[in-house]
This record gives sequence, C-alpha cells and structure tokens, in this order.
Amino acid sequence: MALQPESNKKAQFVIAAFIAAQIFIVFVVWIVFFGPSEREDRIKAALALAKAADLENAITSYHNDYKALPPDNSALLQASKTGKPYFTSFEERGDPSYKMVAANGVITLIFSPSQSAIGGKSLVLTPRISDGKFNWSCDASALEARYRPSQCGGQ
Repeated sequence: MALQPESNKKAQFVIAAFIAAQIFIVFVVWIVFFGPSEREDRIKAALALAKAADLENAITSYHNDYKALPPDNSALLQASKTGKPYFTSFEERGDPSYKMVAANGVITLIFSPSQSAIGGKSLVLTPRISDGKFNWSCDASALEARYRPSQCGGQ
C-alpha cells in the first residue's frame, strides 16, 4: 500500500471535521427548535384533559342525584345513591405533573411548577347545563395556544 501525501491526509481530516461539525449543528438546531419539552408539554396538557373526563362524569352524576353542582372535591368522594363514590381519587393516578380541583362544578387542572412552559398554569373546565344536559367549556387562556389541547382552542 502506497503512502498518501501529507496534504491529502490533511484534506481528508478537514472534510471529516467539516462533516462532523455539520452533523453537530443539525443536532443542536433540532433540539433547540424541535426539542422534547414543547411536545411533552402539549402531551401533558392533553392527557390531563382526557383524565378530567372521569371527573366530568362524576360531576354530572352528582348533579343528576342532587340537582346541584358539587361544592368541592370531598362531595365527589361521598357515596352516590348507588352506594359507590362519584369519584375515587384526586391523586392524579400516579401522575404528579398536575392537580385536579373541583369547586362548584368547575374543574381546574393546575400543572406543577416543575413542568417547563406550562408549570403553574391551569386549564379550567366549566359546565353549562341546558335542559339537564351538560356541555363543558374549556378555558386555557393561561396556556400559550401551542400548548392547549385542540378542545381548548389549541393549534
């Protein structure tokens, strides 16, 4: 095998270094602009909203039994007319990223401060009752539009 001239080895090294730098730059740009935090925050907000559906059902059942909205979380933990509690747990089912609060029928999902862009912010679900039927409206104005679930006017 013939030895390569010194200038040829330097040119190959420069090309390899240039390619490695380009790959590094693309990787950094990807993380900065398309990083996991924005996606994860949108997913967290959507999952919290989906889990609130059980609480919406509990509030609807409570209203059907008492013809009033439950005043707080503890009212929903009481036994219903069927003997089962309306709602079994406000412990977020192992997910510490948000807290659910029900007051006078209004559900507030408060995201823990450790959540990056949505930390300390909330989604509010308000029942509208018409002819005995519930319609839930979502106020997510505390969250930037890009983090809001589609049901709450998100992108």
